[in-house]
Amino acid sequence: MAMDKANQLLEQLGHGNFTLLTLNLSQNGPEVAILQQQLTGSDDGHLEALVEQHAAMPNDTRFKMMCTSYLKYARDVDPWSLWSSSDLIFEFYQCLINCLINDSAPHIDALIPVATRETEFVIVLADKLDAFHLQLHTRDHQFLSHISSILSRLFNSTKPPRGNASSEDIPGKQQILLYLVNKLNNIYFRIESPQLCSNIFKNFQPKSMFAHFSEYRIDQQIEYRYLLGRYYLLNSQVHNAFVQFNEAFQSLLSLPLTNRATIRNGSRILNYMIPTGLVLGKMVRWEPLRPFVAQETIDTWNTLYRYVRFGNVQGVNLWLRHNERHLCARQLLIVLLEKLPMITYRNLIKTVITIWTTEWGQNKLPYPLIERALQLSIGQAYEDPTVREITIYNGIHSSKNVENVLVTLTNLGFLRANCFPQLQLCVVKKTTMIQEIVPPVSERIIKMFPAQSRVLW
Repeated sequence: MAMDKANQLLEQLGHGNFTLLTLNLSQNGPEVAILQQQLTGSDDGHLEALVEQHAAMPNDTRFKMMCTSYLKYARDVDPWSLWSSSDLIFEFYQCLINCLINDSAPHIDALIPVATRETEFVIVLADKLDAFHLQLHTRDHQFLSHISSILSRLFNSTKPPRGNASSEDIPGKQQILLYLVNKLNNIYFRIESPQLCSNIFKNFQPKSMFAHFSEYRIDQQIEYRYLLGRYYLLNSQVHNAFVQFNEAFQSLLSLPLTNRATIRNGSRILNYMIPTGLVLGKMVRWEPLRPFVAQETIDTWNTLYRYVRFGNVQGVNLWLRHNERHLCARQLLIVLLEKLPMITYRNLIKTVITIWTTEWGQNKLPYPLIERALQLSIGQAYEDPTVREITIYNGIHSSKNVENVLVTLTNLGFLRANCFPQLQLCVVKKTTMIQEIVPPVSERIIKMFPAQSRVLW
């Protein structure tokens, strides 16, 4: 009689009814309370025997381990302490995910939605525990890292397709492959290990049974492109990153903008798409973006855009320094610090050439002229070693770097010119068509670093 509730639960689980199989006590709290009352005093061996001998149990070791771990959770869970129950929670979650590793596991199609639901739940719990890692004396990101190791085993167990399967024949485990990919990559970014995304991105397509990426759910496609764009950006593949952000945003615009999640996801994408476009020399049209971007954010980015456009190196560096914390939080500081100065120098030299060549008819620019332009752009006080603190923003900038700046711009294809150091001259083509001397930034970057055609299928 004492085991009536436990036997009833095992009967349901054995026949593939997983309604009560959740860690969320707000959904099944009363049932777990009854189970806890009935199972108190039963040791682990007794629970294992109860599961093993139950007539409804499939002959599958992993499935039985999952059922046993859930009974242990019900018996020992403390509803008032997440920390004291954490071992029970993660043991059950691991057993649940392990059930999906074997493609022929019992009731696998019914277990898959349970696994995705519980994944969402335990990630929230892991976040809460990791937020208190100093008080709990645990490692930074310990619990999220543990979840990633569990999910990565499930990802690695997903078999590549055999033959040409139609979308109707694709098993449930394959149906959640992109969901799994996105969860893993999101966690890797959150635990500050984005390099681990490489293996996931590399193996996703070979494992997928879908003939085309577009067959996945649109929201999952958007999330994947967003994460892939961030991965490319971290690896300084700016053009590839922009292509993914742009595709993600265009796909998102096909969804109803009345949905708060759509607006939130649009903002997430634009947080990276806007600075990536700036590095590519693209102008932002703000009007279509207003549902997703606050006016304050627009004003902030417009300030940086003006500094870059007018060749104001000091302004760019002051802007980066002022927004350092915000940029670091989004892992944008390094790529902007690396890419923006040369684009700013390019725009400065373009202004000098426009005045000197097209207005005054001169095609030979003296180095002292360019040095004076650099002084104005960098700021004399800003580059004075006697009054400045050496930082990542001003350490490499000097008006004496005339030849270095010109040669670098030429090598990058941002400037078509010949430099003559002994004569202290930079010679450009005699023309009023400035784009023949200073090509558009986006044109040069796209030509040098074309988007990879193998990104998606």
